[in-house]
Amino acid sequence: MTRLTIDPITRLEGHGKIEIFLDERGDVDRTYFQVPELRGFESFCVGRPVEEMPNLTNRICGVCPEAHHMAAAKAADAVYGITPPRPARLLRELLYSAFYVTDHTTHFYALGGPDFFVGPDAPVAERNILGVLAKVGAEAGGRVIDARKSCHHVVELIGGRAIHPCTSVPGGLTSGITEDERAEIEAIGRRMIDFAGFSLEAFDALVMSNGAYRDMILGDAYRHETYYMGLVDEKGKVNFYDGRVRVVGPDGERHGEYAPAEYTDWIAEHVEPWTYLKFPYLK
Repeated sequence: MTRLTIDPITRLEGHGKIEIFLDERGDVDRTYFQVPELRGFESFCVGRPVEEMPNLTNRICGVCPEAHHMAAAKAADAVYGITPPRPARLLRELLYSAFYVTDHTTHFYALGGPDFFVGPDAPVAERNILGVLAKVGAEAGGRVIDARKSCHHVVELIGGRAIHPCTSVPGGLTSGITEDERAEIEAIGRRMIDFAGFSLEAFDALVMSNGAYRDMILGDAYRHETYYMGLVDEKGKVNFYDGRVRVVGPDGERHGEYAPAEYTDWIAEHVEPWTYLKFPYLK
């Protein structure tokens, strides 16, 4: 049996590699996606004061620390049985919205985008953010950089730091924002709406207009039917900060809905001996 190793996998946060085993005929027998690093947050958080969790867990990731910071802060709220006042909830949601924009910008242009904007047949050295910027042009590249910079600035204004925010505590935040900062954030938000439209137009022009790309995206090779879940508010609309978790089946029909505190009734996980990655699944 032949063993092929792709190590490291690039354009992701963390470490990963792929092991491919071929049979005697040269066909793929089995494939493993491996995460070879042990993070250990579940263990070294045990026994520490709950107030430390928002600042500890946001070190899990340097790309999405806001998500871990917010999840830990909300868990700390629940431990104390307290609901933050409305201004604090709105500021937390605003921080998370800024993170949402910059995180998706990172994926769209730097992580997933190079394979489509530059092309899967392009030299490996060109399939990166620099290759994308060369493809979309200097002016468009400036908008991408501005989007990330501006949204990180919003995170810093509300969260205290552009990376690894630190202001969320049980029951709210340690500080608010000024009227000038509010106006600045609003202006950034309006620019980001325009930037989102620009990004969709770029995707249509450079990716969906390419028949080979479109067939690859919509074909069976990359089609994986599964269940999906996400937060919805009391009106059933998407919400990235708070709400109930809605589960939708592969057919698009609603499978169920639960409060975040009930997640152990719906979600479980198992481990495999060949990776440190855990495998959550829907019960």
